Amino acid sequence: MTLFIRRCLRRLGRVGLVVTLTVLSATLAYLLNFLFVEWFDLTYIPFEDFILISSITVLVTPFLSWYLAGLFFHIDEMEVKMTELATVDSLTNTYNRGYFYQKVERILSSPPDLENVSLSEQIDYLDNKHLPGFFILDLDNLKPINDQYGHAAGDQVLAAFSAVLLELAPEPSVVGRLGGDEFVIFLDNTIQFVPQNFAEQILERVRSDKVEFDGFPISFAASIGFASIRGRDGHAIDMAMKAADNALYKVKRSGRNGFAMGDVEG
Repeated sequence: MTLFIRRCLRRLGRVGLVVTLTVLSATLAYLLNFLFVEWFDLTYIPFEDFILISSITVLVTPFLSWYLAGLFFHIDEMEVKMTELATVDSLTNTYNRGYFYQKVERILSSPPDLENVSLSEQIDYLDNKHLPGFFILDLDNLKPINDQYGHAAGDQVLAAFSAVLLELAPEPSVVGRLGGDEFVIFLDNTIQFVPQNFAEQILERVRSDKVEFDGFPISFAASIGFASIRGRDGHAIDMAMKAADNALYKVKRSGRNGFAMGDVEG
C-alpha cells in the first residue's frame, strides 16, 4: 500500500501534489465549517468569518504543501540513491553479487509472465524446451591491461564490457558483476534463445570494440560459460552456477576468447 501511494505521489510531481493538497484542504475546510455550524448551531457567527477561515486555509496550504512535497521528494530521491548504492555496482551499472542472486531467486519463485509471449513460445515453455540459464563471463586480459596502462584504463575496459552486456542482454534478463572481472547474465525461460548464438554475439562485439585511453586503443576479449537451471530453488541455482563456472574455465584452459556449455550434475 505504501509503495502504491509513493508511486502515485511520484506521478503527481511536486506541483501536482501541491495543487491536490490545496484543493483537498479547501474542500475539507468548507465541509468542517458547514458541519460545525450544523452540529453546534453556530449560526450567530457571521458567514464572512467562515469564509475568512477557509481563505486563510487556502492561502497557507500551498506554501506548507510546497515545503512538505519538497521534503518528501528529497527523502524519496535519497532512498532511491541508497538503494542503488546497495544493489548496483557503480562502475559497471550492473547488479552487485548479492542483489543479483536475490533478483534471480525472486524471478524463479514467481510464476513466469507469459502475457507478451507468443503461443508457440508458451507451448515451448510448458514443454520445457528451453530452460532458464546462467552465462558467466570473464575478461581475459584485464591484469595485463592494468599492468601496462594502469587501473584507470582497466576500469574503462570493465565499463565498456558491461555496457556491451547491458545492451545485448534481452528483456527480461538480469546482468550482474560477481566481482573483479567476472560477470553473470541470467536469461529467463520465457525468452527463446540459443546460448551459443547469444555468446557469439557478445564475443564478436567485444572483439570489434576498443577502448581509447590516453590516445592508445586497447583491445580486450572474454571467455564465456553457460549452464541451464534444472529447477527453481536455491540448490538448482547453485548447481547451474557451478556448471557455468566449470564451462568458463574449460574455455580458459583451451586458449580463452571463446564459449563452452556446462552440464549440471545429477
